[in-house]
Amino acid sequence: MRDTAHRARAGLVAAAAALTGVFGAAAAAPTATAHDSVIDADPGLDASVDNFPERITLEFSGEPRPNFNTVAVSDAESGEVLFSGEPDLDRRFVSIDVPADVDPGPGTYTVGFQITSSDGHSTRGKTQFTVLGDDAGAAGATGETADASDEAAAEEGPSSWLWIALGGVALLAVLGAVIVWFTRSRTSSDKEK
Repeated sequence: MRDTAHRARAGLVAAAAALTGVFGAAAAAPTATAHDSVIDADPGLDASVDNFPERITLEFSGEPRPNFNTVAVSDAESGEVLFSGEPDLDRRFVSIDVPADVDPGPGTYTVGFQITSSDGHSTRGKTQFTVLGDDAGAAGATGETADASDEAAAEEGPSSWLWIALGGVALLAVLGAVIVWFTRSRTSSDKEK
């Protein structure tokens, strides 16, 4: 009887260790495997600026690879692409110069991008900024209305839920195995009596 209790405790300790490993891996995996995302920009994410910028820069959470990268800027209302091209890369920064003949005036603009993430996967996304124009700028209406970390968290949300669900399934599987093992141990010890 004492041997059975010892085996049961050892099994529970092993199950607890396995669960700790499963949940540790599940918690770390979304961060480790997530594609690079925009964490900051110039003009800022959803920022309002006085004039159309001369250069647009996106800062990513990782270092994009130097192949197959494209940035396109379009009018958010009409969808008309104002210009596009291959950006310059400087570690985590992806930048593109605005052509001299592009100055569309006040409005909201979308910066669309396709990059090769540091993990080697193609990643697409977009940011926006608003040009107020000189009159609105004089009133002092500038600023950012969105936080980059919130955007990154929103992109990782579905991935996080997937890992939580997989962790729950693993937990049930381990608990089921422990119950089966414990039941068999008790049955075999009862037969030995």
